[in-house]
Amino acid sequence: MKDKASSCSKYKFKKIPKITFPFVKKTLHVQPIDIQENIQQGNQHDIQTNIQSDIQFDIQPDIKSAEISLTFKQNLKEQHFAAAGKQLINREERLFSVKENRVGFNRKLVEEEEDDEENLKKDFEDLFEQVWSTVDNSFQVQTEAEIEALRQAVIVIQKEEEQDRRWEGYLEKERPQWRPRCCRDLHDSRLQNMVKQRMEEAKLDSDINLKSSVQKEITSKAKQLKVDLLHVAKYVKQCYPGENVCRQYAKLYHQEFSGMLREIADYGLADEDCLQVLQCVNIFYQRILNGEELAGVIKYEQLEALLPENMLEPLVEQFLTHIETELRTCFEKMLRREEADPELRDGCYFSTLAIDVIQFVNNALKSAHELLGSHTKSQKITSQMKDFLRNYQDFLKKISEYNQKNPDGVLKASLHCIRQLREYIMKEEELFPEHIKSDCVCLIASIREICHGYFTKTILKDLKGKYAPLGTQEWLNSDGNVCKELLECVKTHIQKHMNLEISCREELLSHLHKEVLAEYVKTVMKKKLRLRNEKEQQQAAKALCDNNQEIHNLFMAAGSNLDDLKDILPKLAELLTLKDPHCIELQLITLSRSYPDFSKAHVCAWLYLKADLSSQDLKNISKAFSDFREPSENNYQIQDPLYLCSNFFSKVLVK
Repeated sequence: MKDKASSCSKYKFKKIPKITFPFVKKTLHVQPIDIQENIQQGNQHDIQTNIQSDIQFDIQPDIKSAEISLTFKQNLKEQHFAAAGKQLINREERLFSVKENRVGFNRKLVEEEEDDEENLKKDFEDLFEQVWSTVDNSFQVQTEAEIEALRQAVIVIQKEEEQDRRWEGYLEKERPQWRPRCCRDLHDSRLQNMVKQRMEEAKLDSDINLKSSVQKEITSKAKQLKVDLLHVAKYVKQCYPGENVCRQYAKLYHQEFSGMLREIADYGLADEDCLQVLQCVNIFYQRILNGEELAGVIKYEQLEALLPENMLEPLVEQFLTHIETELRTCFEKMLRREEADPELRDGCYFSTLAIDVIQFVNNALKSAHELLGSHTKSQKITSQMKDFLRNYQDFLKKISEYNQKNPDGVLKASLHCIRQLREYIMKEEELFPEHIKSDCVCLIASIREICHGYFTKTILKDLKGKYAPLGTQEWLNSDGNVCKELLECVKTHIQKHMNLEISCREELLSHLHKEVLAEYVKTVMKKKLRLRNEKEQQQAAKALCDNNQEIHNLFMAAGSNLDDLKDILPKLAELLTLKDPHCIELQLITLSRSYPDFSKAHVCAWLYLKADLSSQDLKNISKAFSDFREPSENNYQIQDPLYLCSNFFSKVLVK
């Protein structure tokens, strides 16, 4: 017996380290005990008491003093989970401190110790049965009592995690059989399963009527997600001290919602379903997570994309194609409607075509941009504007060439539409890619030219007889009467076009102003007159300047905006009065810089009037002009060609 005692005392506390336990106020020091003596005296109870007496525990702020006096069973019944959990951890510490000190040599003590361990294990099971039940009922939490119960359950989980870390580094046989308990992993797994089940069981209210099964599934799950996350933010969040449980739930719901959308996107979708998916991904889902109640606790930007780019892109293309088809169909209907006689408003022909087109395009671009979040992607739609303008051009060309129905009314109404469309494209240029904008502006200029041409063609045809005397001896000697007759006829035609909206009338008169002056110059260049001496040249120059003033005054009074046209005839007249060939060369080069379309053919036709120039002079002047003339640049896309005077000579066609 003495040998045994000696053997036992030899083992006395050599493996007991100093340990700080999660719930212990100070470091645990186990005082040396003569185990052999106590065994002989049968004082097993005293051994445990001595060990317990040196362990001081803090009263946790989560545990009320009244809960400390209750037994474990009482605390469990009252849902004082934090206090109950603390009691079990205290028992765990005491039990395994005794085991570690090898008190188990007495059979009776070993049996009691095993009973204590089994009882402790059973109590832990009872505790966690209620803890997990409380966690599982997180979405039923509303009352103060329910909130407190969940908060207590979360504290147990947190403290259990701390206790797991306390046993890290110990061999399996040296620690409790339930360690590590891994409560956090179990908790997260339960939350994941709970979220999955709630999303699978999500249903729509009976009063919401949706035909498509895809729309029903997306709408029901989106609603469930929103309702649940708002519940978490309002009730559950406060039960997780020191944690952002909202973000954890958001990630779980995000995974489920994303998985559902990916399954849906894998199948071919109808256009309406495609729209629903895109609205959900790019609009509604963001609104839910960025709502006032969730924005502060959930960072939408930190979540993965609901759909990967390779799945999203085909849906975007399908949506854009659908929008383009709708626009094309609407435009076709609008053009068919234009075949009817236009209405009169305040005595002017009027059409709503431009207003309707702009509204449809604007709505489509706005919807696409809101849905796709990108101007670049939505700009694809603008190609339909270009296609519409081509069709509009063909439509008006057909009207003007075949005199169908009421061409005057249709074309006058169209002039106002053309002006509105051009203003829209120039004002909203950020909506249009540069190449689309450029093509549309050119098409609009061409369409307007068709309309203007229809009216000016009739006028110029009627004026043809009045132009005939220009550039002849009769004109030179008429003292301005030839021009007066011409302008009287022009004035009559201007009166016929007063039933145009004022801005459209000004544009038509500006066009007519340029056409009348171009026809005037072209007629003088027809080589019907040779000015053989200085007197005739001075006389012709004066006639040109006088006629120019009369033409200019008439059109500016009527509403033309081309004031710069007044400089053309005086500059041409100056060429007739110059004698030095080098001065003529310089004047021609200067003229070509102001009017890049002024060509070598124009030079030859105009200088033909000066009979006193020799063939060699004409040849030298022509060569110098060709050598120093700068190439013409098309700047129509920078400025409306209607108001460009620099392109004047492109309308003066000479042989």
